[in-house]
Amino acid sequence: MANIKWTDEHKNRVTELGKQGLSSSKIAQRLFDEFGVNLSRRTVSRYLSTGHTSSRYDKLKKNTNKVKDVKRGTEIVINKDGSTTSSTTMQMTAEQAKDPDFVLRAHGFNPDDWDIVSARNNFWQQNSVENGLIDLYQSKITVKPKSDDELTFEDITEILKQEIEPYTVKQVAHSDHNLVIPLPDLHFGITTLEDVKGHLDRLLELINKGYKTIVIEQLGDLFHSSQMWSSQTLKGTLLDEVNMVAAWNDAKWLFDVLVTATLKNSTKVYVKQMAGNHSGNMEFAFMEYLQAKYPQVVVHNNIKFRDAYLLDNVGIMLAHGDLAPKNLPMLFANEFGGVWSLSHSKEIHKGHFHKEKTVDEGGVISRQLGTVKPNDKYEIMNGWTLSKKELYALEYDSDKLVAEWHV
Repeated sequence: MANIKWTDEHKNRVTELGKQGLSSSKIAQRLFDEFGVNLSRRTVSRYLSTGHTSSRYDKLKKNTNKVKDVKRGTEIVINKDGSTTSSTTMQMTAEQAKDPDFVLRAHGFNPDDWDIVSARNNFWQQNSVENGLIDLYQSKITVKPKSDDELTFEDITEILKQEIEPYTVKQVAHSDHNLVIPLPDLHFGITTLEDVKGHLDRLLELINKGYKTIVIEQLGDLFHSSQMWSSQTLKGTLLDEVNMVAAWNDAKWLFDVLVTATLKNSTKVYVKQMAGNHSGNMEFAFMEYLQAKYPQVVVHNNIKFRDAYLLDNVGIMLAHGDLAPKNLPMLFANEFGGVWSLSHSKEIHKGHFHKEKTVDEGGVISRQLGTVKPNDKYEIMNGWTLSKKELYALEYDSDKLVAEWHV
């Protein structure tokens, strides 16, 4: 690895491959395959964007004819668990030591076929008569073969396109009223199907009456965790362990039942998304699933802190409820002036606190909504166990609320 030749031939090849649309990692691998030159992804990326190599490589280029390979021995150990451990000495820069693809190639492993399990690089400097001070590393890595069933983002996208069969239905209105179904803080992972089935049965009876427009409001914290393999919030707060695969399946079941029923009993269905502090990233991905499966539904997917919409002449502002809770009416007027000015009545729908509270704030009805989520260990420890467990439905005529349903 000491004889790193950053020649005009290599530069021209990098430029050529870049024009073909190859990524920096792919270009680095191609140069290694074609010329035996191991360049880091960042080095290739730097040259594509600036047309220059780093001063480190310029220095090495000047001494191309004098630099000799570092003499080293390589030890390969095949472990019982199927992984392989490789130890060797090499010359590389601190930047290269942080590039997994570079390190894999330096040990003789193709990055397309192997993943690094662990890596340890010990650094020291050695004075060379020809090249001055050079950086040496004792590098030890443990690798494992990439699994044939390991999916990339592109693989997942293609699978979703193939496996999500769009659902459509003839929509019929039975009323000139509109129905809003707010769903705050479901926390699937803690909440299960058994916790929502009874509430959902009563909600379906109401939906089957038929409405002009039905709006489903996902008000945040649809899932308990922001991660699939560990249980934590977006900010990294550790939580009770939950099964996120089961959580996704439960959420899909609920929305499949709910969306199907609303499509059959209205002329228009909207899903409004607000990101929660527990699982905003998961919720965004889940909304993409809904949009793919139900093309007749208008899904408003976003990661904004607040949003607002007009339902005939009723203005409704949405928030998860954890941010700026005391300023929401004024923020409604300032941030959503169009909805504010056109609405005959105004409401705010939010959750987060897992308890119900309705307040008239200068003519704006602020609804803090509860949840069907069972109490977790943290809530039990703090005594936050007295709130009702309900789902909600709010029925409006063209100008105002006419019925508030607790199911």
